[in-house]
Amino acid sequence: MAQKSVEPGRTPLPRGIAAPARRALAHAGVETLEQVVALGGRALAGMHGMCPRTLAQLEDALDERGLELPAG
Repeated sequence: MAQKSVEPGRTPLPRGIAAPARRALAHAGVETLEQVVALGGRALAGMHGMCPRTLAQLEDALDERGLELPAG
């Protein structure tokens, strides 16, 4: 389970994401779930290292926080 954020808008990425995906997100400057939402589903799925398991982990973390990943 992801940690609860102390500051709104600064929800950290969940633990357990595969290293290639974590590196790709870091390279894109994505450090929070809110930034994942801003990136969009299509861009996220097209990133190197994003496998179905990682996408599911991110979706679960977003659902826990009441966030939704847009398709575009």
